[in-house]
Amino acid sequence: MQKNKLSNVIIASTLLSVPALAQAQEPAKPKSALMEEVVVTARKRAEGEAVQDTPIAMTAFGTEQFKAVFADNLDDLGKLSPGVELKPSAQVGAQNFTIRGMGVSGTTPSDESAVGIFQDGVYWGVNYGAMLDTFDIESVQILRGPQGSLFGRNVTGGAVVVRTARPTGDFGYELEGVIGDYGRRDASISVQGPLIQDKLAAKVAVLDRRLDGYYDNKFDGKDFGESHITVVRPTFKLNITDDLDATLILEQYKQRGDSVAAVGVTLAGGTFKPPHKPFDLNLDSPGDSAIDEKSAVLEVNWNTLGGVVTSISGYRTVDVDNNTDFDGRPLPLFNQIIDYEQEQYSEELRYASKFSEFWDFTAGLYYFTQNFDYKEGRDLSNHATLTVTGAHLDQSSYAVFGESDIHLTDQLTLTFGGRYTSETKEGQSVKFIPAAVQCPGVSVYDLSSCDFDLGRKDDKTWKDFSPKVGVTFKPAPDHLLYANVTRGFRSGGYSMRGNDLLSPFDAEKVTAYEGGYKSSLFDQRLRLNAAIYRNDYKDLQRTVLSSDPVFGVVQSTFNAADATIKGLELDVALQATDNLVLTAGYGYTDASYDSVIPNPLFDKNDHFSRVPKETYSGSATYSLALGDIGDLQFRISGSYTGDEYFDDANNIHANSYTLWDGSVSYSDIDKHWNVSLFGKNLGDKEYAYWGSTAGGGNAFYGAPRTVGLRVNYKY
Repeated sequence: MQKNKLSNVIIASTLLSVPALAQAQEPAKPKSALMEEVVVTARKRAEGEAVQDTPIAMTAFGTEQFKAVFADNLDDLGKLSPGVELKPSAQVGAQNFTIRGMGVSGTTPSDESAVGIFQDGVYWGVNYGAMLDTFDIESVQILRGPQGSLFGRNVTGGAVVVRTARPTGDFGYELEGVIGDYGRRDASISVQGPLIQDKLAAKVAVLDRRLDGYYDNKFDGKDFGESHITVVRPTFKLNITDDLDATLILEQYKQRGDSVAAVGVTLAGGTFKPPHKPFDLNLDSPGDSAIDEKSAVLEVNWNTLGGVVTSISGYRTVDVDNNTDFDGRPLPLFNQIIDYEQEQYSEELRYASKFSEFWDFTAGLYYFTQNFDYKEGRDLSNHATLTVTGAHLDQSSYAVFGESDIHLTDQLTLTFGGRYTSETKEGQSVKFIPAAVQCPGVSVYDLSSCDFDLGRKDDKTWKDFSPKVGVTFKPAPDHLLYANVTRGFRSGGYSMRGNDLLSPFDAEKVTAYEGGYKSSLFDQRLRLNAAIYRNDYKDLQRTVLSSDPVFGVVQSTFNAADATIKGLELDVALQATDNLVLTAGYGYTDASYDSVIPNPLFDKNDHFSRVPKETYSGSATYSLALGDIGDLQFRISGSYTGDEYFDDANNIHANSYTLWDGSVSYSDIDKHWNVSLFGKNLGDKEYAYWGSTAGGGNAFYGAPRTVGLRVNYKY
């Protein structure tokens, strides 16, 4: 595929225009969106808090920041947060998020995440759809480190808290379009207004995003990587009384297109060696994908008894069909078919109050239930082996939680919290069996009508108490010191991919120690946040790939080791002049195994999977006023990811890489119109975000250099 000539035109015009405009215009004093404080809800208090007043390590982004940094999805935001990797996986629409060295590498459905996704207060039981477009999003809060007392299980690495935009009660609308190379075409619209003045407001947001794909498939001479995403999100807010309101958020997400692009590679010394350019594929069986997600969230807030009672009810279903040429070679060595259906319901009821200047607290109850059906087919060894496997899970969990601040003085606050959780799982699974035996008369490429005999059932209940103790000290205005000790856990469960049901593995537990400093200096022109941490893990869960001569790769999950992860994070933003804003982030992660639980499939190695030791990011944003015409903004940013391994055996090594982005934006004087030229990965860096030994070795590459034009109108 030849790149659109638009690339070179945009990059050249961007570079040439900066010095000329800098000489022609007088400096102005715009207020940068990058320096604006985002109000966060990470601690579920009665009122929102500023990031600088919240005694936990976090990075928060609001709508204006999304637009300023041209973040299309969570991957783009992850590059701007130290110690955070919000990467996709080897299945379309699925995530492999890692924070502070903890995450998931792979797509085994029974593996619980170590980084929880919460949209509008609802935990996502499955991470398909979790790359989450930033369209119509009010804020994203990335919480680093275990968050067990308030968010519960499966946040041993951290949590990503997403809040969609709500209707304000006033009439307004926003239109946006994007065109770019590789056939990118986005169109979005949101409209809001009162249905009953001061009582009922509504908002409808619609996104349509299309991409032709980054790849040429040399096998059939066609383009590959097509994607078509649509999102429809109606929201209604009812003010029942002055003290009682209810918000209903509905969402339908659809994604259609090609599957992920697997590149067949050799593993020379453990390092990827593509036999050709990574965007020139050689797929004999190019696959496709389909994801359907529907959700409904009802949030009710009642101001009473000196506080706020909040109820959040959430329902979500996900339906996934993926067909992938996983070996990435011009022979049918490893073709994979996945059929996956999930359904969940959750309820959180909490009370948050600020009883006095001395004491405030949050207390609540939580219930979660989900079930999923998983089917996988494999076409191996030049059609010599057609096999299928399946699994079913029923899961339920309930919890009681609370967290309280005791303000001993205006400067000193003690925090106490805890969460008790009980969780039950009942599972069934069957190993890979020839398709003719498991589903006679059914094609391995169409599993929808295949009824599996999943064999015996087994169930187990796990219980846990996760406490938290913290202290916050404000030695002076705009300076905050904090220290926290907290516990967290990642659910136990069953290994349910390609095997008969095995004995359950235990919960993974962590004791986390964190100290931090937050400050706003020089009349709020310099924001400096720093954190150090040590996380001690027991019964660390690992999913290991092993080879079977008949069935190919088999995945097993078990408790593998005890481990320690420690590190340092820095986050800086500086209004260097009235026109220039500089940002910088740094994350250092040192992950090591303390002891290994004997298992023939696992051996201690030097490096954790998907954990680069160092990550950096930085940006410079320069604004120019054009008088009555409006203003211009120029931005350049870079992010560095250190070398890392994609497997626990340390057989697959990926080199470090740096990505550069840039943009030029124009806004009219009334801030109705915004027109932007932007480019991502301007250096056209080739980098892999995941890989495995499957099919002789495969790799999955991030996007090449892309450029585009964005036009936005807001009324």
